[in-house]
Amino acid sequence: MIHLIPYEGVGGVETAARTMHDVAQTDVSFDVGYIYRPATVRKTLLGTYNPIRLVTAVVRIVSHRPDVLIVSLWRSAIVGLLVKLLCPRLKLVLFLHCPKDVHLLDRLVTRLAARAAGEIWADSNETLARRLLQCPTHKGRVISFVTHRLAALSFRPVTPVFIFWGRLHPQKGLERALRIFSGVRDRIPSARFMIIGPNGGDLVRLNRCVEEMALGNVVSFLGEMPLKDIVRQARAASFYLQASQLEGMAMSVVEAMQLGLVPVVTPVGEIASYCKHRENALIISSDESAVKEILAVVGDDARYRLLRDNAVATWAEQPLYAQSVLQACRAILSNDTGREGRQLEQS
Repeated sequence: MIHLIPYEGVGGVETAARTMHDVAQTDVSFDVGYIYRPATVRKTLLGTYNPIRLVTAVVRIVSHRPDVLIVSLWRSAIVGLLVKLLCPRLKLVLFLHCPKDVHLLDRLVTRLAARAAGEIWADSNETLARRLLQCPTHKGRVISFVTHRLAALSFRPVTPVFIFWGRLHPQKGLERALRIFSGVRDRIPSARFMIIGPNGGDLVRLNRCVEEMALGNVVSFLGEMPLKDIVRQARAASFYLQASQLEGMAMSVVEAMQLGLVPVVTPVGEIASYCKHRENALIISSDESAVKEILAVVGDDARYRLLRDNAVATWAEQPLYAQSVLQACRAILSNDTGREGRQLEQS
């Protein structure tokens, strides 16, 4: 089996796929492949859209003759369609990671791949429902995006310290998160906000927002860092703050909840299904109400601890990504594509 991804990076797709390298399988041979070399710069037009790389990937995969090819993101879907034409007996799996088409080409390629694929995997029910309205729902399978089993951090009395990790991209709603944080800081001068992650095109604008809101001494952009270092930074925080406009599973929110941080989040994508307001999270409905909710929790250790413990418990019994992928692969190989393990509600 081969899981094909356009390039190696730090996004949720790539991070989850890399966890398969640590899984020992005796019955399934699994490999993660990339279309572009790691050195390829995404913003280089020739590097990003070079058709020679696509053809090279097709040749490489055909030569390996896998039983199953899993494709993530639209460039990989193009390769998958070409391989399927050359190897009709190949089992093609389309893996979706976002509930919205990125652009017209993404929409077109995804629809074609969905029809050619034997199964369609997704990071959430929300992604399946929104991306595949015109495709057979019986093909759908949700894959767990719990990539690591993280131990909860030791309990500490609540403090007005916030953290975020992920791509600094407009989709993540960090400008809104800064506005909410600013409202908290107006009431509590000791509040701090740590923002971790690579620049996804929004860093300049976010720095400008920080300057305009006079938050330069309490907001820190810490750059990209491995998960172990993120966990180290998270020990100082009580809240995970993310005001995304669009999400699938939202892996960072899942990780934060496992660590025992109380998420302050927008109910987008699958977040709405696992984050429950005033139970294990604080849901952002408006900036003003979010500030009030946070202030109420900051002043109440018992309430904070209940939210925290419920957040940790949310993921205690969930399977890991690698386990979920292997189970799905075994089902495909045994032609067991029935209802077992499926999480998509049939219409």
